[in-house]
Amino acid sequence: MAHLLGCDVGGTFTDLCLVDEASGQAVFVKTPTTVGRQAIAVLEATRTAMRQAEIAPTALRRYAHGTTVATNAILERKGGRIALLVTRGFRDLLLIGRQTRPSLYDPKARRPQPLVPRDLVFEIDERVDAIGSVVSPLDRDSVARAAKALSTQGIEAVAIVFLHSYANRAHEHAAARLLAELCPELVISCSADVLAEIGEYGRASTTVMNAYLAPPLSRYLTALEDGLAEEGIAAPLVIMQSGGGVMPSATARGLKSVHTCLSGPAAGMMGAFHIAAQGGLRDVVTIDMGGTSFDVGLIKDGEILTRHASELEGFPLQVPMFDIITLGAGGGSIAAVDAGGLLHVGPESAGARPGPAAYGHGGTRPTVTDANVALGRLRPGRRIAGEITIDRARAAEAIRTHVAEPLGLSVEAAAEGILAVVNAAMIRGIRCMTVERGLDPAGFAVMAFGGAGPLHAVDLCAALGIPTLLVPPSPGLLCAIGLLLAPWRHVETEMLHGDLAGAAARIGTALAAARERIMHRASADVIDPDGVSVHAEIELRYRGQGHQLAVPYDPGAPLAAIAAAFHVVHRENFGYDRQDQPVEAVALRLTGSAAAPNATLPLPAGLGETGEMRVGTSPCWIDGGWQDVPVIDRARMPRGFEGRGPMLVEQTDTTLFVGNQPVRVDDAFNLIIGTAP
Repeated sequence: MAHLLGCDVGGTFTDLCLVDEASGQAVFVKTPTTVGRQAIAVLEATRTAMRQAEIAPTALRRYAHGTTVATNAILERKGGRIALLVTRGFRDLLLIGRQTRPSLYDPKARRPQPLVPRDLVFEIDERVDAIGSVVSPLDRDSVARAAKALSTQGIEAVAIVFLHSYANRAHEHAAARLLAELCPELVISCSADVLAEIGEYGRASTTVMNAYLAPPLSRYLTALEDGLAEEGIAAPLVIMQSGGGVMPSATARGLKSVHTCLSGPAAGMMGAFHIAAQGGLRDVVTIDMGGTSFDVGLIKDGEILTRHASELEGFPLQVPMFDIITLGAGGGSIAAVDAGGLLHVGPESAGARPGPAAYGHGGTRPTVTDANVALGRLRPGRRIAGEITIDRARAAEAIRTHVAEPLGLSVEAAAEGILAVVNAAMIRGIRCMTVERGLDPAGFAVMAFGGAGPLHAVDLCAALGIPTLLVPPSPGLLCAIGLLLAPWRHVETEMLHGDLAGAAARIGTALAAARERIMHRASADVIDPDGVSVHAEIELRYRGQGHQLAVPYDPGAPLAAIAAAFHVVHRENFGYDRQDQPVEAVALRLTGSAAAPNATLPLPAGLGETGEMRVGTSPCWIDGGWQDVPVIDRARMPRGFEGRGPMLVEQTDTTLFVGNQPVRVDDAFNLIIGTAP
């Protein structure tokens, strides 16, 4: 028997899904994350899953992994010690940056300090022009001098960013070969390989970030692979990318380290995409609430919104990323009263250790989870993630000490205040993804997942007037499931110059070159090129514009039809078009993908089993008073079930709180909650 495994590391819990390819039978494991040593929890969860499934390590065919190593390295500024090689005259490229201000009306706003200090930026004598012609040949001696200086500085990785290398990669590659000969221990990132696009600062920032993340990611993946090998697991390890799709760990630790910045949230979006497609939903707001963060994504017209230019902690990054808004609002977000008597929630989190007070692992400060416990939305005495037992007394004491008494409130009123504050932040995130983009939230369904998402989703939908809420069968493990469903994916870009009209020959040449590189990457990643499909987009703009928009590119379509599509997209985005103006072709972007080994949605064992659904009652604080509500075992809710709240729906990976709303179970065992007033 062949099995597939998906494992996602979150800030609080590590989630794993192991599925039998033949039968579709799945084993789910949730265990606390070992902060700072993620591999320990990953390996423990893997052993537990294989033991429960009663399989040998050799039965695993693929190990897909989502990690927060890159995200943590950025947030904590704990990446590698790196250097930068630039064309002579461009030493201050990172310091100059762009003319845009981080915050237009904040006089104290400052850009983050560059990841490479100025004394580790080395100028190299070389130059090519914008069309790739060599103006000055590469001076190997200047590269050798830089290598000599690097050898005494404790440098772990180097970024090479030469002027116009997107048009001619030869100088960067020659410098990289020489540097590898002289300093073989270095990890080298060439901008021509990481981001072959115009825009020196964006390309430099992205390449520098790739070099910065490579050392910690390499250390982590090496430790994980060594641990898996000790367990006898020889299945290939593949890593989730920020824009969907997976790549081999060898690619992730060097060439595409920067593509792992949103590895975990992207896995959740992949799972949500398949759930939505299965249910025939084309417009969905996804909310993923875990222990430390709240992520909002969007599926529109059946496609996950993706962006190719974004910013993390003030650093511009130009790699494919799902368009996700992340807030510091998770179950572990800490509530506190400031000196002015105002209640704040997050972004500081209790994390996995010590965690919420209700977990009994030493946490004494109140969190969002503690507020849910204090109001009965998480049932006291319930066991979660193996060894954790919910303790209401600890949660109430933390809220009383740090929130209720300072504000002169009861514990219940203080807990309601904590939820109101965190819900307000989440509502702003959803509005930012919808209303601020001209989209009506009422025209979308909400899909709630993550361990804490279903606890808050009904209230969020009601506040935004969203009529339909969907909770998938395993919401707390959807990121792990998404890893199982993720295809192999690789993106290549070719720059174009000049008007679209009459550009057929240039586009054809660029298309062939990008396609060839995709197939070469597929072969290097041990992917059968015959199984790779290619999707093309072309980025266009009106002459004189400083930004561009992407439209699908069909090689068989006339260029006039592509220009017409651009006019439509421009009007949708900006409210006008300029059909009398020439359209310029800026870039051609090709995405190659190969399907996952088995793209079947796994379901928890025993789902829909017969038996009494109602396992008891539990007091919940509803409308200012305590009320006993039924506790429902979700595993025993059959297809076609229809009921009405209030109720608590419990399962191994989450709890759903339902107020006075109708609930039904569809054919795929999704819970559908009507939230319209």
